[in-house]
Amino acid sequence: MKERAKNKNNKVHKHNLNAKSKNIKTKKNTKVKVKSYSKNGDKSGVKKIDKKAFIIKYKKKTIMLVLIIIILTLLIFAFYKILYMHRNNNIFAQNAEKIQDDLDNPIFKIERILLYSDANVEDLSENQNLSNINISQFTDFAIYINNTETITELTEENTVNNLYIDNITVSGTDFGSQKVFYKDINDICKYRKIDTGTNRIDFKVLHTNEEKASNEDENVFYTDCTDPIILSYVNENIVKNEDLSTSNEKMALDGSILRNLGIDLEDLNYKISFTINIENNLGEMYKCNCSLNVNLDSDDGGIYTGYIMQIYNLDENNFKFRKIQ
Repeated sequence: MKERAKNKNNKVHKHNLNAKSKNIKTKKNTKVKVKSYSKNGDKSGVKKIDKKAFIIKYKKKTIMLVLIIIILTLLIFAFYKILYMHRNNNIFAQNAEKIQDDLDNPIFKIERILLYSDANVEDLSENQNLSNINISQFTDFAIYINNTETITELTEENTVNNLYIDNITVSGTDFGSQKVFYKDINDICKYRKIDTGTNRIDFKVLHTNEEKASNEDENVFYTDCTDPIILSYVNENIVKNEDLSTSNEKMALDGSILRNLGIDLEDLNYKISFTINIENNLGEMYKCNCSLNVNLDSDDGGIYTGYIMQIYNLDENNFKFRKIQ
């Protein structure tokens, strides 16, 4: 009987424990108490959870993680940026060194330019009595290229396979009509009339003397640079339909006639610019940008004396060819 009563009491005690453990109140932003008991009814196992603190702690950890990721990303970006700048600086230094080497040891360079300036008188009168004349001023340029300063022997590197001149511009004078064109070496210092000028002049490169005969009408240049490049500048009709038939002055039909007619040479001075492009027999391209101020007047009279010859001996870096590929 006593054992049955004891078992009954135990069952009632367990039932009460279950009822108390279910008596848990939950509310938003409130403390939740969880009661746990050992078999002997000890309350030492009670745990308390603060939900708000838990959320704040979780957010802090998330923010810290995001900040760490951002900082790592910025550090990686900065590292690659430094590497990229360092690489570019090395490339720039190497290119600068190569350009300086090309300037110090040029494969091609313009050694000198010879200028011959004169005037041409064209008599349009029927009986050739100077009653209707046009006057043009012209300058011939002989451009000598040195290709043996760095490499003394002729090789594929210092011989020409292709040659052309472009970016031709003339500025500084409003008189007449300016034109620039190729002239054969046999016609240098002679006036030649041409209908139109050009912004680009292409050359036929000759590799043997025998090729000259079959290319007489071409703009020719020898692969070994033995002959100069010949260009001609013509300023046509700076004087038009002038009647000199009644003049008692003694006149020569050259540059001196400009003084007789009172033409100010300052008005005829000009600047000519162009780019010479050379491709050697290795397929490498070289460029030289040229710019010359042509003055027809000088202390000794300039072109007023009849004609003027000028020689430009060029040692400056801006008349050396730069390798571009």
